[in-house]
Amino acid sequence: MISALDRLRALRAGQSLEETAGIDKLPVEWRYEFEERAAILEYDGGLSRIEADRQALREIFERIKSIEQI
Repeated sequence: MISALDRLRALRAGQSLEETAGIDKLPVEWRYEFEERAAILEYDGGLSRIEADRQALREIFERIKSIEQI
């Protein structure tokens, strides 16, 4: 089974959300952060749903990455 972090890395590498299926398997805290950020990007930022999801996942990935470095 592919981990949530591996899915985020795949997304960052340019793969589609379908290729990184399993967003719902993110830990609850990160899932909440993802959902909130994607909604902001879609409605306030004017991005399509897919683009908002991709951008939100990139941001979540960066946050996870920065936490791992601590």
